[in-house]
Amino acid sequence: MTNPFSRTRVSRPFVLAAAGAVGLLAPLAAAPSASATEGTAPPACVQYYSSWRYTQVANNCSTAVSISVQYTNGQSSACQTVQPGAWATFDGYGTDMNYVTGLLTCTPAPVAAVFHATATTTYGQNLYLSGDIAELGGWDPAKALPLTTDGTSYPVWTANLQLPAGTPIAYKYLIKNPDGTVIWESGDNRTATTPATGSFTADDTWR
Repeated sequence: MTNPFSRTRVSRPFVLAAAGAVGLLAPLAAAPSASATEGTAPPACVQYYSSWRYTQVANNCSTAVSISVQYTNGQSSACQTVQPGAWATFDGYGTDMNYVTGLLTCTPAPVAAVFHATATTTYGQNLYLSGDIAELGGWDPAKALPLTTDGTSYPVWTANLQLPAGTPIAYKYLIKNPDGTVIWESGDNRTATTPATGSFTADDTWR
């Protein structure tokens, strides 16, 4: 069995590196830590640059920050989670000079996730999903999420769940035997990043 703890890989988002980009970013005033409550100003390590077409938000903090852009017409952008060292693109203020007034922390809506896994099992065995975040059981087989199948779809197993948006995840499949023993699939941990909005689908084959 591959030990999931020793092989977890987290993909790193693309880092804003354009020449002079730092000079274009307007730093915010001092604010609470990245774990500030929803609707408050983000920490000063979050910066933005706005034009009529796009607003770029860079997260120079050590933790992920969920951000919403505020505009003079009272509207707010959709909430996006920006990973450490990464940046995200929001709408600009448009041709009607609807300027950006600042940023607020927010809680992004979860994304609908569907996991499909093709796995051949014997009678009494069942397929489960485990991963590095709480929604996937935190690598604890006892908290792994069951996948289901039937006579029409077998050997394809399916799990439907909600996952946090814009979040890197590592996961693996495991089989539980009737006697309670566990078989982890082989190979490295699988990795993915959930989208900022919408839905996420994984199509995998047992290894």
